[in-house]
Amino acid sequence: MGAWGVTEFLLRRIDHQLAGANWQRSGGKGAKPKPVELPQQQRTPKQKPVGADVAQRLRNLGLIPPGDTTT
Repeated sequence: MGAWGVTEFLLRRIDHQLAGANWQRSGGKGAKPKPVELPQQQRTPKQKPVGADVAQRLRNLGLIPPGDTTT
């Protein structure tokens, strides 16, 4: 989300409003338009959360006990 500023959010909103208005004027034919995905929604389920590998590295170094799941 940090990569998106106010300008990007406003452009996203304008794009969605125009697509919705065009869809309505066409009589609602076709699929209803969907908004552009936000940055955090674009992450695929296969990706690890940020920092997951850091916790594993700390465990490997012995700085976090092996059974500790608080991270």
